[in-house]
Amino acid sequence: MTARGRLAKLRVMPLFDYRCSACDARFEQLVRDDTRVTCPSCRSGRVTRLLSVPAPPATATAGSAPPGPCGAPIGPADGCCGGGCGLN
Repeated sequence: MTARGRLAKLRVMPLFDYRCSACDARFEQLVRDDTRVTCPSCRSGRVTRLLSVPAPPATATAGSAPPGPCGAPIGPADGCCGGGCGLN
């Protein structure tokens, strides 16, 4: 079986954020196409899927490498990201 065929057989389980209309709880859940989402706090089915926003990139901490011109941390000897971006 080809890699494409194996990928087609996988079931996608995206993570969504939800808010319960009954108790106002916020939660996240892995969801398949056939999953019925209920609130883990009150078990209500009156839930609304929320817009998920990705986490911002980590900021530099003491002792970490400063970012290079492409934003990746500068490594000890190989430029900012090993030459992958063409900026070093």
